[in-house]
Amino acid sequence: MTPHTSGLLLTRREPTSDAHIHLHIRAAYRAPGRAGWVRRAVLAALTQGRDLPAAVELTIRLTDDVELRMLNRRFRATDAPTDVLSFGGEGYKDGRPRRDSAPAERRNDEVMPRAYLGDIAISMERCIAQAKQYGHSVDDELALLVIHGVLHLLGYDHHTPAHQRRMWQAQERAFASLGRPNPLKPDQFHD
Repeated sequence: MTPHTSGLLLTRREPTSDAHIHLHIRAAYRAPGRAGWVRRAVLAALTQGRDLPAAVELTIRLTDDVELRMLNRRFRATDAPTDVLSFGGEGYKDGRPRRDSAPAERRNDEVMPRAYLGDIAISMERCIAQAKQYGHSVDDELALLVIHGVLHLLGYDHHTPAHQRRMWQAQERAFASLGRPNPLKPDQFHD
C-alpha cells in the first residue's frame, strides 16, 4: 500500500511496548485526540499477541471509501468499499509467530531490527456511518476497526466458527484493556 502525502504522518515510538506506529490521517478526518486514541487501540490489540518480537512496527491509514474501494478491488477482487483492510500477518497464527517464521535469536549486543507487522487501511466514511447505524460513538467504532485490523496482522481470522470465537475473545480482551465495552453488535459484522 502506498500512502498518500495529503494526510498527517505521525511516527512515535511507544515507550511501554516499543511499538512504532506510522499513522496517516487524511486532512478531512483529523480530530483532536484521534491520533492518541488510535495509538491506544493499537497497543490494546498488541497485548493479544504472544511471543511477539520485542520491537514491532505497523502503519495505519485513516482515509475514505474511494481509497478502500480501490484497495478492495485491487487486492480482493471486490469492487466495493469496505471498513477495514489489513495487509500482513502471514508470519503469525492466532497471535503467535508461526514456527517457520520465528525471528532469529539475538546474539550478544546485536540489536535486532523491528518486526514490521503490516499495514491497515480504514475508511472513516464507513466508520462514521457504522457508528451512527449501530448507535455508538465514532471513537468506539474506530477502536473496533483498529483492533480488528491489528488482530489480523497478528494472524487472527474469522473464517471458521472456532477461529471467529478466538478472534472475538481477543477483541473483547483488547477492549477490556482500554476500559471500554466492545461495541460490536451481532448483526454488524460482515466479510
